[in-house]
Parts: sequence; structure tokens; C-alpha cells
Amino acid sequence: MSSLEARGLEDQDFFKMDGKDDRQDTVESMALAWASNSPVNGVQNIIRSSSRIRAIFWTLLLFGCLGIMIEQCAEVIGKYYSYPVDTKLSFTHEKKVKFPAVTICNVNPIKKSMLARAGTDIKALLGPAPSENEDAGIVGTSAPGGSATAQVPAPSAGTASSATPTPSAGAPSGPSVASGTTAPSTGAPAGPAPSAAPGTTAPPGSPPPMGRKKRAVTDTTSTTAASATAASNTTNSTSSGSPRSKVPGQKNARFQFREQFGHLWANLDPETRIDVGHDLDTMIISCTYNGQVCSADNFTSFNNHVFGNCFTFNSGWDSTQTIATSSQPGPLYGLSIEMYIEQDEYIGDLTESAGVRVQIHPQNIMSFPEDQGFNIPPAFLTSIALKRLEITRQPHPYPSKCVNFTREQAKERSVFSSVYNVDYSVTSCLKSCYQYYVIKDCKCGDPSYPFELKYEAFQNLSGSVNATNLKPCSNETQEECVEDIKLQFSRDELSCDCPLSCTDIEYKGGSSFANWPSQQYEQSLYQTLGAEGTHLNNIIFGGGGKAAAPSENLLKLEVYFDELNLQKVSEFESYDVFSLLADLGGQVGLWVGLSVIALFEVVELLFDVLKLAFYKCVAISKSKKRPHSRQIKVNPVRRASKHIINTSTLSDDLKKPLGYDNTYSTN
Repeated sequence: MSSLEARGLEDQDFFKMDGKDDRQDTVESMALAWASNSPVNGVQNIIRSSSRIRAIFWTLLLFGCLGIMIEQCAEVIGKYYSYPVDTKLSFTHEKKVKFPAVTICNVNPIKKSMLARAGTDIKALLGPAPSENEDAGIVGTSAPGGSATAQVPAPSAGTASSATPTPSAGAPSGPSVASGTTAPSTGAPAGPAPSAAPGTTAPPGSPPPMGRKKRAVTDTTSTTAASATAASNTTNSTSSGSPRSKVPGQKNARFQFREQFGHLWANLDPETRIDVGHDLDTMIISCTYNGQVCSADNFTSFNNHVFGNCFTFNSGWDSTQTIATSSQPGPLYGLSIEMYIEQDEYIGDLTESAGVRVQIHPQNIMSFPEDQGFNIPPAFLTSIALKRLEITRQPHPYPSKCVNFTREQAKERSVFSSVYNVDYSVTSCLKSCYQYYVIKDCKCGDPSYPFELKYEAFQNLSGSVNATNLKPCSNETQEECVEDIKLQFSRDELSCDCPLSCTDIEYKGGSSFANWPSQQYEQSLYQTLGAEGTHLNNIIFGGGGKAAAPSENLLKLEVYFDELNLQKVSEFESYDVFSLLADLGGQVGLWVGLSVIALFEVVELLFDVLKLAFYKCVAISKSKKRPHSRQIKVNPVRRASKHIINTSTLSDDLKKPLGYDNTYSTN
């Protein structure tokens, strides 16, 4: 093979099966060749059109369909990047289900007999501790401020009686107060209101009210007198329906009283708040779970800024304790607690209702009974039948934008995770965020929640706030600042990054009520109470002149699963990549008639055009680098015929037309 032939093979296009060199083609010729066999029918019709009008018609139709296709494809792509989800509800049966944590709190945060230990300010606000009047058999009816507005002789032992309980709308009401017990004043009906929440309850996730002080407590005697006067005015205006108590925009006197007490109570040190509140040993008469006796060792205690001492069964806070599980439904296999609420220790209008605050929640989650709990009344058996609900959400970038925080990550967003070693929750994060801005802007801490800078949630404030000077908000300027933070919080103007958890557990169910104890069970209950301790003898025998019917101080709570079926609510991706491709293919096929194979023909055309451009660029580059050479003109040489002609046989006349003369020799 010669060198010229070898060079020819090197120049042959590797991708051309027929060996044709398409470097001589043009873009126009390629486009026309593709259009003649285009998978897009409109393009073929444009090429084959016999008149200009038809060509224009097919061109407009093609571009119109292309525009609609692009619009529809953009909507499909936008739908995909909105990350829609579908929700699936399923029911499964489990042989063993984790029992929830149950938090109980007496609705009365402070015992009347412990007022002296609560500090001068609270004692002056609520009134003096039990005095000689009570020892003499005189019991006062308290009003806001703690002063006695009326005094009635206390009944002798054994004269206590209770009225028949009358259910109220929505929930059964407690029985009427027996004669000789302390009843709220201000014109309200005597007796506890079981279904009413004690005090003012804030919405879930919102900080508790903490108003400014209306006066400084300097002298106990003068303050008590002023409180008595204010209480008398409040009682008179409330009972008489005076317009003064109904002025729009004016704070209710009872609300102001609760607000002022809440501020003073939150400012007490935690040890004092624990000492002056109700204790678990006195509160629980009997406790059983799954038929087995439970005691105070099965409860975890904490102090709440509204209800004082609270106790959680099966909290999960202590890793050494085993989480209780339930393998059978029904009240016999759940939690059953009989409680004594010590209503004789309640303080006037501080606690308008009698009973216990209850919250049912998952393990390892901080309890906020002031936001998420409910009240149960005395003299009733309250049964709570539960169902477990598991919620699973999709993480970012899906709409819920949920996050699964570890325990250490939770400490950076929730101060409660640092204090109580609990998991992350949205409510605890929001309350910590509120406290963060109080510390940052007001240079003090809301005493309702922890505020020390040593906790991870507040550590980045150490550069702008002096930890040694950080105290509870107390003066008027600070309290005005706190009120402003609360206003911003309610308007969602604070930058609180508190995403949902990707996995949440909730307990749903219904409640039912029954009179308790029954007449037949009452004698047996008396024997049990007598054996429990002297603090329960007052119920039976009226010790110390403070006799009270069992219906005023006793209640029973049952919490159980009505069935072991779990409800699961799960989010899942509703529009994945394959759904996107299917919709795109449908739109493209509908409007321009393209398929996946046809799209590759378009890709092939683009490849050929790029290859042609590459060849042109290479040719231009070589022509610039090639040196100029001398041009030599070569005249063509006529080659003689291969046939030998014998001119000797031709005449002279025939030789001339053939172009031969005598100069050529013949052989």
C-alpha cells in the first residue's frame, strides 16, 4: 500500500459507515436532510408544503404547540420542585405498646400552712398564715389579697355533709362545699369548679403572663390592709356587676391578682417553691400499674411556675428506670391512682377550682401542663382511654422541613434539654427562644424559665450579657421590656428556628366520669385512709376542727389503652423523578409528537453540527500554520495512443487529418 493510500484511510471518518466524508457538508444541508425525515410531523409538512401559505400555517402551528408544550413542562417541573407529599393513615396491631408518661400536679401551687416560708411579698399578697381565729374555730372566707371578708363559725367534728353533685355542661361538676370549709368569695357559687382551669392558661407554646408589679411591698401590715381594701373593692364590683369591671381594654382585677402572684412565685428560688408546695407522699393514697403497686419511686418530680410541684409517672428521664409497657387493654392493666388534694390547704381566690392537673405525653419530653394539660375534679373517677398515634414526616426540602435532633443538638435549641436531659420538642424550643430574647434585649431573665448563661441555648449571649449580673427581671423598666418581647412573640416577630420533629408520638382518647367513691365502697375506703396516716384522718374524723367530706378531697384517675391498635400517619413522596419524566413525555408527545427515540435524533443532529464546526476550525488552524510554497505551472502532456498505426499504408491526404506527419516514425 502506498503512502498516499494510507493517508487516505487516516482521513476517513471513523463514525461514517459508508466512508463518506461529511466535512464538505454545510449546516444548511444537514438541517434540510434532518427536516425531510424529522420525527416532528410539523417540520416535514413545512418542507413538503407546495405553497407559501401552507408553509406559514404549519410554521405558526408548530411554534404554537411548542409554546404550549414549554408552558406545560414548566408547570410539571415546578410541581416536582414544590416537593408535594401524600399522607397515609394505617392501623397496626402490636402485642406490646409503650405506656405514656403521665404528669400530675395539684392545681393549688402553695399550701396555706406554708405561707410564712414563701417570703414576705407572697405572704403579704395572699394573707397571713392560719391565725388564732382558725384555732378558735373561726374560718374566714378569703378574697383576693388573702383578707377575710366574712367569718363564720366552724362546725364541730362529725357535722360535715356534702351535697349531691350536679354535672355541669361538658364535664361533671364537683360536689358543693360542705359547711365549714373555705370557699372562694367574689360572689361565685360555693364549691370547686372541676372543669375550669386554675388561673390563666396561656396558649400552647406561649410564655406565661408576667405583669409588672403594681406596688412595692415594704410593710406587711400596710400591704395587707391595702390588699384587703382592694379585695373588698374587687369583690363588691364583681358581685354587683359594676361597669368599672367591664370597661373594654381594662385588665380584669382577678387577672391582675393572678399575674402579680405568678411573678412573685416565679421569683422564689426552686428549693423554696418545692418546700411550700404539695408533696407526693401526701398526695397519693394508692397507685397501681398493671395490677402491681407503684410508689413515689416510680415518679419523677419537677417544679412548674404555675402549678408548683408536679410528678411524672414513667417519665423516661432516668435511664436507669425501665419504661413501662402495656400488653393488654383495659383499666385493670393501666395506671390507677387515688389522690388526696388537701383542699383545706387551698388559698382563697388563688385557686378557683379544686382538683389535679394532668398531662399525658411521650417519654423524654418536657411536660408543660399549663399549656397542654386538663383538670380532673374531686369526687369523681376520671377514666382516660388512650390510642397511640405515631406521626412520621419527610425532612427538608419537603414542606414540613422536619429535623431529627440528637440529645446534644437539642440542648442548643432548648434550655430544658440541658436542665432536665430531655429530648427536643417544639414547645420547649419556643419557650427557650422567648427567654433568649428576654436575656438579649432586657439584660435579665424571665424567672418562669431557666435563664443561666451556662446552658448551651444561651452561651452565645455571654459576650453581650454579664453572667454575674444576670438576675430575674424585677424593676419596671425590665418588665416593660419583657412585655414588649411577649408582644413580639405573640405576633411571630421573633426569629425562632423551631422546626417540627420528623417523628412524633401523640396519645389521643376520650374521657369518662363516674361518682367516686360509691356508698358501698366508702366504708372500705375509710379503713384504707385510716391506715395510711394521720394526715387523712381529717377526712373521716374531722381532726383539728377542719372536717371535710371525702368528696371534697379525694379523686381517682385511670389511664389505659382501650385497644393495642396503633395509628400511624406517614408522609411520603407523592411526585418522584419517574412521575416527572412520565408527565414531561406526555406533554412533549401530545403537542409536538416527540418520543425518547426521536429526541435522540435531535441529539444526533446537534452532534453532526458540532462535528462540522470542529472540522472547520481544524482546517482554518492548519491553513494558518502551513508555509507559502512556489507555484509551478505544468502543461498537460498529450499521451500517445497505445495503438500502433502503420502510416505507410495511408495516403498523404489521410495522414494530415490524423495529426501525423512525416516526422513521426512508424514501425
